[in-house]
Amino acid sequence: MLKQLLASAGIGACKIDTQLHSNQCVPGGSLKGQILIQGGAVAQKIDGFDLALMTRVKVKTDNGEFYQNFCLQRFHLADALQLEPGARRELPFELRLTAELPVTHLPKHNVGKVWLSTAADIAMAMDPTDTDLLRIDATPLMLNCIDAMLALGYQLQKVDVEKGYLQVPGKRSTVGCYQEFEFRPRQWLSGIKEVELSFLPDGASMLLVVEVDRSFRGDSYRTVRLSPQSSSAEVQQALRAVLG
Repeated sequence: MLKQLLASAGIGACKIDTQLHSNQCVPGGSLKGQILIQGGAVAQKIDGFDLALMTRVKVKTDNGEFYQNFCLQRFHLADALQLEPGARRELPFELRLTAELPVTHLPKHNVGKVWLSTAADIAMAMDPTDTDLLRIDATPLMLNCIDAMLALGYQLQKVDVEKGYLQVPGKRSTVGCYQEFEFRPRQWLSGIKEVELSFLPDGASMLLVVEVDRSFRGDSYRTVRLSPQSSSAEVQQALRAVLG
């Protein structure tokens, strides 16, 4: 009985370790790994394993802004199992990641945080969780869009992940948050104060949502449909038509 009480407090309990083949991926890619479960001093029942893909989002309210943890995707890996003292189990997995996954790394910039949280439902356990930080790289199309904006005379100011849905005629995002890339002109450009780009996957193509804030005309929105293979020059031509 004493061993069971100690295990519930984390002393002599089973240990959970999520090991990834690589922590580096891209939106719409996959993540492979395994969960290693090492039995403790007593037998323990595990009612299930879940993985959650998490990020930090900005929440806008009438009283200001704040940040909170947000679940992008949840994966159920296994149902109940009984783990005997000292036993060792391995649970392999391959996760298909959403194409709306926020980017965390750009050349010369870290722009966000995404992590994988492993939760085991263990009877009487206090906090049976494990977390792994991920590196989400921009896709070639995203990098081409950034290069196009730089070529048009803009600089990347900041990147935010905002809570809410990105919606354009006929299409709405799905995960409950979206990423905005904010650019500002290096000099006066047609009265433009800033430009925000967001990416909305739509089947085999990508919708580039462009929000333009002009000094005297306020905000306006345009949508540009791009192929994943669109070059920087092609993106630059499309953006020039939008920005003037």
